[in-house]
Amino acid sequence: MVKIAVLSDVHGNATALEAVLADAQAENVNEYWTVGDLTVRGPESERCMALLDAVQPTAYVLGNHEQNYQKVLDADPDKFTKPKQVMATILTAYDRRQLTAAHFDQLRQLPLTVTKHVGPLTIRLQHVLPTFASGHALAPTAEQANFDQAATGQPDIVIYAHTHQAIMRYSTRGQLILNAGTVGLPTAVNPNLRQPRASYLLLTIDQRGLQAIDYRQVDFDWRQAIEIARQRHLPYFDFYAQTLKTNAYQYAPSAVAAYNIQHDMDKQARQILRNHRR
Repeated sequence: MVKIAVLSDVHGNATALEAVLADAQAENVNEYWTVGDLTVRGPESERCMALLDAVQPTAYVLGNHEQNYQKVLDADPDKFTKPKQVMATILTAYDRRQLTAAHFDQLRQLPLTVTKHVGPLTIRLQHVLPTFASGHALAPTAEQANFDQAATGQPDIVIYAHTHQAIMRYSTRGQLILNAGTVGLPTAVNPNLRQPRASYLLLTIDQRGLQAIDYRQVDFDWRQAIEIARQRHLPYFDFYAQTLKTNAYQYAPSAVAAYNIQHDMDKQARQILRNHRR
């Protein structure tokens, strides 16, 4: 029998990750898998990677934010100008200053999918779809055809991330589709479901198959996480702090666009991109 902790959407929140890893260790977890967006938006991407190094995950897949690392490195300063692209440029530069070169290279070169074989089960990990690490195709209320697309091929179980919502669905062929929620940026649309807790997925598998699915919710000191971000001068701090305070998503493109204009972030992003090209 093996117990596997599935971690996704840590977003540089080492305070939450530390609490989740402590809970997983108390549950006698044998193995750790990650499903992308380990970094970006929070203040401690390097400490997150160091914490993960200590437990030696056996699976890493590319998230949309890690994918942005390479997009930023390749970007044309005159074309990479949409509000979220500007934010990606500035947050990538922030992360790159703290990440070791080895961790930065590891994150931007992660695969889109990883397939694991445990007992009789074939399990595929992907941040969104097998060929895309971004987009809203697998929102919790998305149509069934999207989830069938997520489960193409022959996996028994598909595990994805990105939505920050714990999800259990099935494909029309009966494949199980799971989402672990988010470690680092808890959010919910329904205000009655909002709570400042880190989530992860605990799977128990033996030679007969899947024996238990446990959606874990773990308390963490979100006030401390905000204070660390303040002390470390996290760009877009207000968005991060308000998300942790309210457990409601704050990074809408319109809000980011207004912030960029107010704080002249476009100019900063252009300068970062020009420096990359030198």
